[in-house]
Amino acid sequence: MLLVLVAACGGDDSAADAGAVDADRADAGGRDDAARPDSGASCGDGVCGASERCDTCEVDCGMCEVEETECNDGIDNDGDGLVDWQLDVGCWGAGDRTEASGPRDAENGWTTFDLAEDSRVVFVSAEGDDAADGLTPETAVASVARGAELVRDGFPDFLLFRRGDTWRETLGADRRARRFKSGRSPTERLVLGSYGDATERPRFEVDTNFLDDDGHGRANLAIVGLALVSYRKDPADPDFNGADGGAFRFVSAESHDVLMEDNYLEYGEFVIQNGRDYELRRNVVYRSYHVGTCAYNPDGSRNPNGSPEFRPSGIFAGRVDGLLIESNVWDENGWNPDVEEACATIFNHDLYLSGCSRLVVRDNLILRASSIGIKMASSGPGASDDILIEGNLFAEGEIGISMGGNADTDNRFRNAVVRNNVFTDVGRSQPTGRTLTWYMTISDNDGTEIAGNLLVNQPLLGNPLGISLRGDTNRVVIENNEFYAMDRRALELDGASAWEVEIRGNTIVQGTDNDCLVDQDRGGSVRFEDNAYGSGASENWFCVDGDRLSAAEWRSAQESSASEVDPDYERRNLDSYAESLGIGDSLAEFAEAARGQSRLGYRSELTAARANAYIREGFAR
Repeated sequence: MLLVLVAACGGDDSAADAGAVDADRADAGGRDDAARPDSGASCGDGVCGASERCDTCEVDCGMCEVEETECNDGIDNDGDGLVDWQLDVGCWGAGDRTEASGPRDAENGWTTFDLAEDSRVVFVSAEGDDAADGLTPETAVASVARGAELVRDGFPDFLLFRRGDTWRETLGADRRARRFKSGRSPTERLVLGSYGDATERPRFEVDTNFLDDDGHGRANLAIVGLALVSYRKDPADPDFNGADGGAFRFVSAESHDVLMEDNYLEYGEFVIQNGRDYELRRNVVYRSYHVGTCAYNPDGSRNPNGSPEFRPSGIFAGRVDGLLIESNVWDENGWNPDVEEACATIFNHDLYLSGCSRLVVRDNLILRASSIGIKMASSGPGASDDILIEGNLFAEGEIGISMGGNADTDNRFRNAVVRNNVFTDVGRSQPTGRTLTWYMTISDNDGTEIAGNLLVNQPLLGNPLGISLRGDTNRVVIENNEFYAMDRRALELDGASAWEVEIRGNTIVQGTDNDCLVDQDRGGSVRFEDNAYGSGASENWFCVDGDRLSAAEWRSAQESSASEVDPDYERRNLDSYAESLGIGDSLAEFAEAARGQSRLGYRSELTAARANAYIREGFAR
């Protein structure tokens, strides 16, 4: 009988398996005080802090207690023929208290499933036999392609691959097979998942897309807990060419209701176009890239713009209606600093979202992009509508969010909300070689709220921006944001006559650089109210139409309710957060740990909510 380890101290007391901890999301801003780690806590300091648990730091918290649950008691409690977390698709792990599926908030944030009366479960093992029936773990088939043949189109079947096994193949040898199949309905999906005693995801080494609808509608799918590695992009592989690979591609307008959760993609990307109702949750996407992205000037020096011939990103989504991107890890996408001809360029990003509506991007770690963390494009008025970007953590790259640009069309983005995100050290590593350190640029928006964001630790580079409004942007509210250590142009307003903008309740604190806290072109209607300002510079903190104004002159001319604050704060970022967790002292080490997240080894201290809470605490006033 396998029993589950349960935390004896620190955090939530719910059951956890194989290193999993409570992952319930904090509030939209990640400001859940109860979930904040101790600022000085680190494994080995003799204190079991709020960031530590028995399953992650036994030396401080002691050995975990043991609790028996339905998902580890050796009994088929729900009568579906599948026993415990190793086999039962209703268990998110050994700590799940019931084998029956439940809503995500009752399943530690994960998606679980129940078998329908007519479901077929097909098992695939690297040690199986394609002549077997595949209907039990003992009679598993061997090949991915044979397993894919055995599940049925239009049925709520399950194709389960043994965890810890490796295949060098996709769902089929030809395009038709890789189109795969559909489930019955959004509540009775065709599921690709995993089984077995191991905790490592089943690994698929591919040189093309593992699944590609190829323009043929596929629907009601769930792809859960797979690891895909584009082996020809692995510099250590003897078949390396830096070009061939992929992951998941859905391009049909008839494709819909697809869930992709807890997958690991290395050197490959998600491509989603034209369909509706996709969910990408708790995946890890690392170093989606392609060789040939470097460009050179006539004198042989590198052109920082790069080549537009290849445009890999962690995800490209175009014209999708209904897209949830939640709690994923996006790291170093669009480039590979370890491959000579895989340069960072201005064309490649962690997330590239074009013309999407009913879009939610929530609680993601968006790290070290080639250029932009979230690049948003749109082709015409209202082409992107109903947008929510909240609770994410942006670090490095050279631009945090770019919503607009690449066109000159009014009102391309409508009804957007950008709230409770944290931006830190954007531009610090200069991936393209440019001197951009832009945190958020907004243009051609109509009806946008920017609220509760924290923008901090801007490096001293030649082209800095905090939040910039440009183009024909109308009906915008910027409120209750905090800017600290933003050494130049925390707020830039490149106005137009049609603007209606309200800026209220923000705190803007600059270091010692004698540059503009606010740089305003007077075009349009812009109202400032109840904002607080502070600077280490001696005077003239504001720029209006090219003129420098003192704080007193600003209050007289623009904002009578303005107040002043001292530029006093504790600088925090992911470097110091990694140190507080005892996993190193750099963003790179934090990112490496975060890329290890999985359903069977989930650590809440490596999520955006917890990291954001730590950083915010240092800048709290």
